[in-house]
Amino acid sequence: MFIEAIKIRILAKSGNKYGRYLNFLVDNKISEVNMIFGKNTLGKSTLIESIVYGLNGEAIYGKKQREIINFKLLLRKFMDERIEHAEIYLQLQSNGNRVVVLRDAIDNNEPVIVFKKVSLEEHDTGKTLDDRAKGKDFYKINKDKNIIGNQTYQEFLFSFLEMKPIRKVSEDSEEEDDTKEERLIFYIQNLLPLFVVPQEAWTDIQATNPKYEIADVKKTAFEFLLGLSNADVAKYRHSLDFYNSQLRQKVNSLKDLQEVVQLLSHDKSKQVDVEIRDKKNEVIGLQKKILEMEKGNRVVDNVLTEIRTKYRHMTMVAKRHEESLELLEAEISQYQYYITKIESDIEKNDKLKTAKKLIGILPIETCPRCLNDVNIKEEEELSSGCCDLCGSELQNVNNTVQTLHYLLDELKDFKRLMGKKEDAKKEIANKLFLARLELKELRKTMDSYEDQLKPQSMEQYNYFSREVGRIENKIKELEKDKEVLKKYENITKEKDKIALKIKELKKSIKDAKASEDTDKEKLGSFEEEFKDILFKLDFLKDGFDTDKVDNLDKSIKDKGKKNISVITRIYEQIKIDREDYYPKIEGVNLYNITSSSGLIRIILSYYLALLKTCLIFGDSTNHPYFLVLDEPRQQNLDLDTFNQFLDELYQLKEEFPKQLQIIVASSEEGNIKDEDIRLYLNKINNKLIKEITDA
Repeated sequence: MFIEAIKIRILAKSGNKYGRYLNFLVDNKISEVNMIFGKNTLGKSTLIESIVYGLNGEAIYGKKQREIINFKLLLRKFMDERIEHAEIYLQLQSNGNRVVVLRDAIDNNEPVIVFKKVSLEEHDTGKTLDDRAKGKDFYKINKDKNIIGNQTYQEFLFSFLEMKPIRKVSEDSEEEDDTKEERLIFYIQNLLPLFVVPQEAWTDIQATNPKYEIADVKKTAFEFLLGLSNADVAKYRHSLDFYNSQLRQKVNSLKDLQEVVQLLSHDKSKQVDVEIRDKKNEVIGLQKKILEMEKGNRVVDNVLTEIRTKYRHMTMVAKRHEESLELLEAEISQYQYYITKIESDIEKNDKLKTAKKLIGILPIETCPRCLNDVNIKEEEELSSGCCDLCGSELQNVNNTVQTLHYLLDELKDFKRLMGKKEDAKKEIANKLFLARLELKELRKTMDSYEDQLKPQSMEQYNYFSREVGRIENKIKELEKDKEVLKKYENITKEKDKIALKIKELKKSIKDAKASEDTDKEKLGSFEEEFKDILFKLDFLKDGFDTDKVDNLDKSIKDKGKKNISVITRIYEQIKIDREDYYPKIEGVNLYNITSSSGLIRIILSYYLALLKTCLIFGDSTNHPYFLVLDEPRQQNLDLDTFNQFLDELYQLKEEFPKQLQIIVASSEEGNIKDEDIRLYLNKINNKLIKEITDA
């Protein structure tokens, strides 16, 4: 993407108009190297801020983002005017597609207007652009909640740059509808810090990168820009974190419900349905008997016989539960014995291994055969596992290790089995408790009928009536049990569904890392380009802190790497860390051993190397191929290094003609070519913001 032109248009309450128009095209072709030159306070940073704001990147300014471009203050301070309205216009071109973006510079929540297939002229306004454009679209800055299809300016920029943005993975595992796009979880402002360096950002690589939902946002930004396979992993990890959290909640809910479920007489809602049906049929049967008795008909039904039959059945059930409990307790006791024994064996194994190592390194000063002095190298002997005297393998060291692994596996299995038995014991204990309650109730009923001396018919009528009431209450209790069980079953299904989704996401992460060979090639190229540019910028020229380097040198020597000079081998040892992609030496961040000027050389080399690497690998990366740097010269950078940096820009221009764009705002010209100074600011008559007239 190229920034072909920019216009700042400010309307004062007096009716006067102020601003600036700047074109980056030369003979209607893009200029690769561009300098905005001028001393401080003339407006260079305001121009850079306007470009960033036009690209929806104000978030990279942190707390300052609400007043990223304070035109109100500028107008009052330098023009003695009060502001009415302000706008930023950007002419952008990507792969032959040209648009002009119009963004309100006062209200940053106002929709952005994108004019299609039109060029920005010096006297243009929104109306004149509308008259000439082939079409226009409106894009909101923020997406409305629960409204599908209203594309935001962020989404337009990704589409314009032909980048596939990182979106949230669909939470509905059953829907595989590619037309349904989830919301963004990674934004343009997360990429900008790798090719736009504001004046406040020369303190670190990606000094400010707004954090949203992706934890390792700086790492993800680098991977996305360079087109590494891990870039897609970010969205899967984001969803994985969400589903892991959901899974924990479901598991905790199941644990809470399980204590209630274990006290119920059934463990499936379908079983409850069957019993409810049987109870209702039983009530119907009893009501028929009561109706017959009310009609005066004799019902032959021995009440006590039926109750005693139920009592005997429940007694047998309780006895079976008691026997099961005794058996489970015996098994648990046996498992505990085995676990204790294995833990003891592991402790003995550890002592045995230590003893064998000690025996293997006993100091032998004289060879028992030739009586010559021998030198035992204990460290090598321990690492190789072989006797330093005869070269034979130390006895049973490997076997000892194998035995330890076997014991640990066995311990894990026994603990798992004992856990299952303890769960079973808890379940049986709850069933025994319910059986004993039922027995108590039946005993009470039998005693009640045995104590009452009534005619058999009255006894039967009383019993049937009470049974109808008792069974109806039981049905109500079963209905409540059913609701609890259904809730438990639904949560179980949801848990299983989430577990399946987690499994799919882990597979997706594995698949996303499939092209690691290409990743290695890209990272290797980036590392070489970074070191090459760093060397050309003379990194070691006042570029390191002697005390810090000496400490690093000492730490290397302490590790056994003697006679190594960090200073002479510093370039050779620089590596791009494959975890966070920062330049390091022996695991120490490179900027931790540098002076302030050395840090600027690192940052410049990093961004230039990233741009060059992405140009080399072309379409397999996501770099827009432009770089904006605000005042690198002011950051303790000497003039020689600044000129070498400019030479690197011209070298890139020569290697990749008309493929890149670099904009440098600087208060030092250096050896920049005159034709590459796009804007020459001065205090007398050419500050950035000046009075303008619209044709």
